[in-house]
Amino acid sequence: MLSRSSDIRPELDQILESHWFRESAQLQKFLRYVVEETIAGRQDGLKEYSLGLAVFHRPPDYDPRTDAIVRVQASQLRKRLSSYYDHEGRDSTLRISLPRGGYVPVWSEAEPEPLPSLAVPAVVSPPRRSPIRRSLFWAGIAAGAVIATAAFLFAIWLQKRPPAYASALWGPFVTPKAETIVSFGVPVFYSGGGFFIRDTAANTPNQLTGERYDRVVQAVGAPVFPQQDVYTGIGDMLGTYAVGHWLEAHGVRITLANSHNIGHADIAGKNLVVVSSVRFQTLLQEMKLPSRFTFVPQISGFAVQNPGPGESGQYTEMSGAGVDTSYALIRLWPGKPAGYRILYVSGINTWATLGAAQYALNPEKNAGLQRRLNADPPNGPKGRKSPFFEVLLRIEGRNCQVRTADYVTHGYLPQGAVSAQ
Repeated sequence: MLSRSSDIRPELDQILESHWFRESAQLQKFLRYVVEETIAGRQDGLKEYSLGLAVFHRPPDYDPRTDAIVRVQASQLRKRLSSYYDHEGRDSTLRISLPRGGYVPVWSEAEPEPLPSLAVPAVVSPPRRSPIRRSLFWAGIAAGAVIATAAFLFAIWLQKRPPAYASALWGPFVTPKAETIVSFGVPVFYSGGGFFIRDTAANTPNQLTGERYDRVVQAVGAPVFPQQDVYTGIGDMLGTYAVGHWLEAHGVRITLANSHNIGHADIAGKNLVVVSSVRFQTLLQEMKLPSRFTFVPQISGFAVQNPGPGESGQYTEMSGAGVDTSYALIRLWPGKPAGYRILYVSGINTWATLGAAQYALNPEKNAGLQRRLNADPPNGPKGRKSPFFEVLLRIEGRNCQVRTADYVTHGYLPQGAVSAQ
């Protein structure tokens, strides 16, 4: 067993710079923290609760029984250490590991492989083989060579394949390791006379006016006042949780926020992800960001400006045979300053919003979208190619539960899409 930091730290640096760790700031921080604490003799403090606070920025009231972030990341850490020593680190003479059941790392010298024997074998005449046995023998040799070659090529592919999030959609959020605000949509309700009232045409506090307001007051029997923090759609909530959890798992610092409470100053120098049904008012509507797709409440669908080849002029919700069809958009705009991003995940209704979030986080769907983007010419029917784009999705469900989320079409957005505020 080795204990000198001069032996351990170079090995730690090699691990953290490897393919298996350099793409995950969270796992890098986790491994470095437990190794340094152990070197310093403070391994008794490496408990789940203390790691949640020190490494994963959990609040003081964090409860490991309901939040498994430390256990989940420890499992990932063990797998990546094993993969590292199976590939890039296979020749290392020092091995660092994290035994199951705890969070205290151990390190040990690798056992050297035994040298081959130099004894000269006795000469033995090989037994005579029948033609059939000789054929089977050479067939076995050929099969073994094929299997060995396949295993070798698979190992190379495993080391060189890009991470699942290395895409035009998520790469900008993960690579810079900048803080990201994850915002959920909140519709405006009105309260009065012991009732909460939702008018789908009123998405800001001042939109319920005139005759519509008078009818509500008459029905309730009392004046009504806007309430912005009493409800959010289930799909919006689940989609926000899924996106936030995914980003945190990839080492991104996130802040959750009510869409009504975000201003222009709040997103300066940060990435922003908004998971919200299109009917809910957010900062993005105020910013008037460009899009070819306009939500039209009267048709419960999207109208398309200048439809391209294979595109329809509008996409509207439908129901039939027990299956509901809705639509959603994923839109990626530039943020402020340059290098930051704004991602809007929005469905016509709350379960379609969840379907869009699931599509965005699905590795196979993400890879398929990336292939489409890669195949586009610099200036083709989808527009002048840029890092910013919007994707229309068809979401199918039953009883407000998502069944499928599929690509319909996409187009590119101009690079100077965000005006100064």
